[in-house]
Amino acid sequence: MLPEYVFDAAQLEGNPMTFPEVQTLLDGVTVGGHKISDAQQILNLQEAWQKAFAYANKNTLVIDKILYLDIHSSVAKEEAMEWGVFRSGSVGIAGTTSYSAPDASCLNDIFDKELPSILSIKNIEERAIRLFLWGAYNQFFWDGNKRTSRIVTNIVLMHYDVGIFNIKAKDIVEFNTLMVDFYNTNETTYIYPFLKEKCIVK
Repeated sequence: MLPEYVFDAAQLEGNPMTFPEVQTLLDGVTVGGHKISDAQQILNLQEAWQKAFAYANKNTLVIDKILYLDIHSSVAKEEAMEWGVFRSGSVGIAGTTSYSAPDASCLNDIFDKELPSILSIKNIEERAIRLFLWGAYNQFFWDGNKRTSRIVTNIVLMHYDVGIFNIKAKDIVEFNTLMVDFYNTNETTYIYPFLKEKCIVK
Protein backbone atom coordinates (compact mmCIF):
# COMPACT_ATOMS: atom_id res chain seq x y z
CA MET A 1 0.00 0.00 0.00
CA LEU A 2 3.03 2.31 0.24
CA PRO A 3 2.64 3.73 -3.31
CA GLU A 4 -0.97 4.69 -2.47
CA TYR A 5 0.01 6.46 0.74
CA VAL A 6 2.87 8.29 -0.98
CA PHE A 7 0.58 9.25 -3.88
CA ASP A 8 -2.12 10.60 -1.54
CA ALA A 9 0.41 12.62 0.46
CA ALA A 10 1.88 14.05 -2.74
CA GLN A 11 -1.59 14.95 -4.04
CA LEU A 12 -2.16 16.95 -0.88
CA GLU A 13 0.90 19.00 -1.82
CA GLY A 14 -0.34 19.56 -5.39
CA ASN A 15 2.18 17.16 -6.92
CA PRO A 16 1.02 16.40 -10.51
CA MET A 17 2.40 12.87 -10.73
CA THR A 18 -0.21 10.19 -11.38
CA PHE A 19 -0.52 7.00 -9.34
CA PRO A 20 1.13 4.82 -12.04
CA GLU A 21 3.96 7.34 -12.28
CA VAL A 22 4.45 7.25 -8.52
CA GLN A 23 4.53 3.44 -8.61
CA THR A 24 7.08 3.53 -11.41
CA LEU A 25 9.31 6.03 -9.61
CA LEU A 26 9.18 4.07 -6.35
CA ASP A 27 10.29 1.03 -8.34
CA GLY A 28 13.42 2.94 -9.27
CA VAL A 29 12.51 3.92 -12.82
CA THR A 30 12.61 7.61 -13.78
CA VAL A 31 9.45 9.19 -15.15
CA GLY A 32 9.83 11.74 -17.96
CA GLY A 33 8.03 15.06 -18.31
CA HIS A 34 7.99 16.05 -14.64
CA LYS A 35 9.99 18.61 -12.72
CA ILE A 36 12.88 17.24 -10.71
CA SER A 37 11.29 18.76 -7.60
CA ASP A 38 8.11 16.70 -8.13
CA ALA A 39 10.12 13.48 -8.36
CA GLN A 40 12.23 14.51 -5.36
CA GLN A 41 9.10 15.01 -3.26
CA ILE A 42 7.94 11.46 -4.04
CA LEU A 43 11.33 9.98 -3.19
CA ASN A 44 11.46 12.04 0.01
CA LEU A 45 8.12 10.62 1.09
CA GLN A 46 9.32 7.11 0.35
CA GLU A 47 12.42 7.67 2.47
CA ALA A 48 10.32 9.11 5.31
CA TRP A 49 8.00 6.10 5.21
CA GLN A 50 10.97 3.72 5.39
CA LYS A 51 12.09 5.55 8.52
CA ALA A 52 8.53 5.34 9.86
CA PHE A 53 8.53 1.55 9.49
CA ALA A 54 11.84 1.35 11.34
CA TYR A 55 10.64 3.56 14.21
CA ALA A 56 7.30 1.76 14.47
CA ASN A 57 9.00 -1.63 14.71
CA LYS A 58 11.21 -0.68 17.65
CA ASN A 59 10.40 -2.43 20.92
CA THR A 60 10.13 0.93 22.66
CA LEU A 61 8.78 3.94 20.81
CA VAL A 62 10.08 7.35 21.85
CA ILE A 63 8.34 10.32 20.25
CA ASP A 64 10.70 13.24 20.76
CA LYS A 65 12.41 16.11 18.98
CA ILE A 66 15.08 13.82 17.55
CA LEU A 67 12.41 11.74 15.81
CA TYR A 68 10.57 14.79 14.45
CA LEU A 69 13.77 16.34 13.08
CA ASP A 70 14.81 13.01 11.56
CA ILE A 71 11.48 12.57 9.76
CA HIS A 72 11.50 16.18 8.56
CA SER A 73 15.06 15.77 7.25
CA SER A 74 13.65 13.22 4.80
CA VAL A 75 10.26 14.80 4.08
CA ALA A 76 11.55 18.27 3.18
CA LYS A 77 15.01 17.49 1.81
CA GLU A 78 15.95 19.87 -1.02
CA GLU A 79 12.47 21.45 -0.76
CA ALA A 80 12.26 23.55 2.41
CA MET A 81 14.67 26.41 3.11
CA GLU A 82 16.16 24.16 5.80
CA TRP A 83 15.35 20.59 6.72
CA GLY A 84 15.90 18.66 9.92
CA VAL A 85 15.75 21.82 12.05
CA PHE A 86 13.01 24.04 13.41
CA ARG A 87 12.34 27.18 11.38
CA SER A 88 14.08 30.38 12.35
CA GLY A 89 11.58 32.84 10.85
CA SER A 90 7.90 33.52 10.23
CA VAL A 91 5.49 31.45 8.12
CA GLY A 92 1.83 31.70 7.19
CA ILE A 93 -0.95 29.45 5.92
CA ALA A 94 -2.53 30.26 2.57
CA GLY A 95 -6.29 30.81 2.72
CA THR A 96 -6.46 31.63 6.42
CA THR A 97 -7.82 34.92 7.72
CA SER A 98 -6.93 34.94 11.41
CA TYR A 99 -4.21 32.32 11.83
CA SER A 100 -0.82 33.40 13.12
CA ALA A 101 1.93 30.82 13.48
CA PRO A 102 3.88 30.86 16.74
CA ASP A 103 7.02 32.97 16.71
CA ALA A 104 10.10 30.95 15.85
CA SER A 105 11.68 31.88 19.20
CA CYS A 106 8.87 30.01 21.01
CA LEU A 107 8.96 26.74 19.08
CA ASN A 108 11.30 24.80 21.35
CA ASP A 109 9.30 25.79 24.44
CA ILE A 110 6.01 24.87 22.77
CA PHE A 111 7.41 21.51 21.71
CA ASP A 112 8.90 20.66 25.10
CA LYS A 113 5.90 21.81 27.15
CA GLU A 114 3.00 20.56 25.02
CA LEU A 115 4.23 17.24 23.60
CA PRO A 116 4.16 15.32 26.93
CA SER A 117 0.46 16.06 27.50
CA ILE A 118 -0.41 14.77 24.03
CA LEU A 119 1.67 11.63 24.54
CA SER A 120 -0.16 11.01 27.83
CA ILE A 121 -3.48 10.52 26.01
CA LYS A 122 -4.37 6.87 26.58
CA ASN A 123 -6.49 6.33 23.46
CA ILE A 124 -3.99 5.68 20.68
CA GLU A 125 -6.20 6.98 17.85
CA GLU A 126 -6.84 10.22 19.69
CA ARG A 127 -3.16 10.57 20.60
CA ALA A 128 -2.16 10.11 16.96
CA ILE A 129 -4.72 12.57 15.60
CA ARG A 130 -3.79 15.17 18.22
CA LEU A 131 -0.15 14.81 17.22
CA PHE A 132 -1.06 15.47 13.60
CA LEU A 133 -3.13 18.56 14.37
CA TRP A 134 -0.60 19.91 16.87
CA GLY A 135 2.29 19.63 14.44
CA ALA A 136 0.29 21.13 11.58
CA TYR A 137 -0.96 24.03 13.71
CA ASN A 138 2.36 25.06 15.23
CA GLN A 139 4.28 24.96 11.93
CA PHE A 140 7.56 23.91 13.51
CA PHE A 141 9.27 23.84 10.11
CA TRP A 142 9.55 26.13 7.09
CA ASP A 143 7.69 23.58 4.96
CA GLY A 144 6.55 19.97 5.18
CA ASN A 145 4.71 20.35 8.50
CA LYS A 146 1.62 18.32 7.56
CA ARG A 147 3.75 15.66 5.86
CA THR A 148 6.02 15.35 8.89
CA SER A 149 3.05 15.24 11.27
CA ARG A 150 1.36 12.67 9.07
CA ILE A 151 4.40 10.38 9.19
CA VAL A 152 4.74 10.75 12.99
CA THR A 153 1.04 9.97 13.35
CA ASN A 154 1.57 6.80 11.33
CA ILE A 155 4.55 5.78 13.45
CA VAL A 156 2.31 5.86 16.53
CA LEU A 157 -0.56 3.99 14.88
CA MET A 158 1.70 1.33 13.37
CA HIS A 159 3.69 0.81 16.57
CA TYR A 160 0.50 0.02 18.47
CA ASP A 161 -0.94 -1.95 15.52
CA VAL A 162 -3.99 0.33 15.25
CA GLY A 163 -3.89 1.12 11.54
CA ILE A 164 -2.66 3.68 9.02
CA PHE A 165 -3.39 7.40 8.84
CA ASN A 166 -4.04 8.44 5.26
CA ILE A 167 -5.85 11.41 3.73
CA LYS A 168 -7.10 10.06 0.43
CA ALA A 169 -6.79 12.09 -2.75
CA LYS A 170 -10.60 12.10 -3.16
CA ASP A 171 -10.99 13.77 0.26
CA ILE A 172 -8.46 16.57 -0.26
CA VAL A 173 -10.99 19.36 -0.86
CA GLU A 174 -12.93 18.49 2.30
CA PHE A 175 -9.71 18.12 4.26
CA ASN A 176 -8.33 21.47 3.10
CA THR A 177 -11.61 23.23 3.90
CA LEU A 178 -11.71 21.78 7.40
CA MET A 179 -8.04 22.54 7.99
CA VAL A 180 -8.50 26.22 7.09
CA ASP A 181 -11.29 26.39 9.66
CA PHE A 182 -9.03 24.64 12.19
CA TYR A 183 -6.17 27.07 11.55
CA ASN A 184 -8.48 30.07 11.90
CA THR A 185 -10.19 28.90 15.10
CA ASN A 186 -7.81 26.36 16.69
CA GLU A 187 -10.98 24.32 17.28
CA THR A 188 -11.08 20.62 16.38
CA THR A 189 -14.88 20.28 16.40
CA TYR A 190 -15.12 19.45 12.70
CA ILE A 191 -11.65 18.33 11.65
CA TYR A 192 -11.22 15.72 14.40
CA PRO A 193 -14.27 13.57 13.45
CA PHE A 194 -13.25 13.78 9.78
CA LEU A 195 -9.74 12.52 10.53
CA LYS A 196 -11.00 9.79 12.86
CA GLU A 197 -13.74 8.50 10.56
CA LYS A 198 -12.19 8.96 7.11
CA CYS A 199 -8.45 8.90 7.57
CA ILE A 200 -7.63 5.98 9.87
CA VAL A 201 -7.48 2.78 7.84
CA LYS A 202 -7.64 -0.35 9.97
